[in-house]
Amino acid sequence: MLATVYSRAVRKAAELVGGREKLARALQVPLAEIEKWIADKGKPPREIFLRVVDLIIDDAGVADASGPADAPAKDCAPGLPAAWLD
Repeated sequence: MLATVYSRAVRKAAELVGGREKLARALQVPLAEIEKWIADKGKPPREIFLRVVDLIIDDAGVADASGPADAPAKDCAPGLPAAWLD
C-alpha cells in the first residue's frame, strides 16, 4: 500500500524538525497522533495538516512566485518565437 500525502508530509516534517517527539511538541498534539498519522491509520485535521505543510515549505526556503526583485528573467519557453512570449 502506498503512503498517503498525509503520512508522507507528517514524516517529512518530523525529519525536518528533528524527530517525531519534536514535531508533536511543535504542533501541540500527542505523540501517539503523530505515530498514527505516519502509519496511515488516520489523517490529521486540516488545520494541523496545513501547519505541517508550512513547516515543510519554510524549511525548503520556497520563495514566493515573483522571486527576488533583482533576479534576471528566465526563458521559460526556449525555442519559441519571441513574438509568442509578448
